[in-house]
Parts: sequence; C-alpha cells; structure tokens
Amino acid sequence: MLDWHRSEELQTYLAILDLIESDLDKSVTATAVSRWADELVAAYDRLKQRSIPLAFNIGEAMSDLQLKYFMEEMYETQDELEQEYLPRSEAEFREQTYDNFEEGMSGFMGRLEKSQLHRLQQAAADIVRFDEAWLAQRRTWLQQGEKLLDRKPGWQEAALDLLNNREQFESPAYKEANLHNQGVIYSALADVIEARTQKQDERLRDEIEDFRHDLNKLIAQGQE
Repeated sequence: MLDWHRSEELQTYLAILDLIESDLDKSVTATAVSRWADELVAAYDRLKQRSIPLAFNIGEAMSDLQLKYFMEEMYETQDELEQEYLPRSEAEFREQTYDNFEEGMSGFMGRLEKSQLHRLQQAAADIVRFDEAWLAQRRTWLQQGEKLLDRKPGWQEAALDLLNNREQFESPAYKEANLHNQGVIYSALADVIEARTQKQDERLRDEIEDFRHDLNKLIAQGQE
C-alpha cells in the first residue's frame, strides 16, 4: 500500500494543492471551498478502501483477548468524548467552535483581522449543535461492530458494509444539521480567505508550497 500511496496517491494531493492555489487567483467562493473539501474526502475514502484488506488481515490474526482489549479502548475513547463534549453549556460550545475556527485559519494565514474574526464569530453562532446526535450515532456504530468480534463466516463482508455505510446510523436531523453546518463553514472560510491581506496571502501560499515540497520529497523517496 505504501508503494501505491507514494507513486499514485501523493500525485492527487499535489493536484489538490494546485486546485486550491488556482482558486486563490480568483474570487474564492463557498463553492470553491466545498470543492476542496470534496477532494479531500475523496482522498480519505481512497485511502480507507486501500487500508481495509490490511485491517482485515490484522483482525484475522488477533486473538480473542486482543480483540477484547481493542474494543475496550474504543469504548474508553467513546466515554472520554461524551465526558468532554456533552456537559458543555451552549456558551462553551459556541466559544470552543469559534476557537477552533480561529486556530485553524490563523494556522494557515497568520494573525487575522478584526473583520475576519467577526465573520468567524458569526459562523460559530450559526452552527447547529449536534454533538449529542453524533456521539449517539458513534456508540451505535461501535455496538454493531462489537457483534462481529466472534468472526463467524461472513464477518468481513458485514464489517465492510459497516465501514462503507456508516450513514445508515445517522438520523434525518443529524444529516440536516451536518449539511447546514457544512454550508456555514464553507461560506465563512471563503469570506475570510477572500478578505485576506497581502501578508496573509503570502503566508497562505507559503503554507501550500511547504506542503508541495514535502509531498514531492516523499514521491522522490518512493522512486529511489
């Protein structure tokens, strides 16, 4: 899989960087940001599909006790997420959402202007909170996966369906909120990027170039 990733998949990452940089030369819109996100999701899906056979081989080789410990770790992570996210007040949720937006954007663009920060605050206020629904969906997904630990004949096909059709556990309200939030985020990111200063533009393009340099280095290593 490593050979495939370096010889083929890394080239698609370069294409994504080219797409983003090309869009920066135009008027950045929510549609453009959505396109970037779609490309990244597609890349993740390709990597996931390539990883599944390897994961199945590992699953076959694990002992019952190892699988038991694995699921205990998964549930422990679930419990930690619920303890971290669910008790938050509405004000705490909005503040953390804004902080995540600001940290993410400033990481690529440097210090943001007041108008840009205000736009991110608006986005944080418009986000629909659905952490409870997300965590409930995640727990249900874990419980379904736990049923396959006995590895009876056909378990791999059932696991593949579980991995590729996770949306079957999403409620209509969850899907509606997720779609709404995507629109809010894409619009806000586009507005902040479009309002960038010359210094921010240089910082953003430098970040892209750094990613490009690292990818080309990995590609070259694979050709040695």
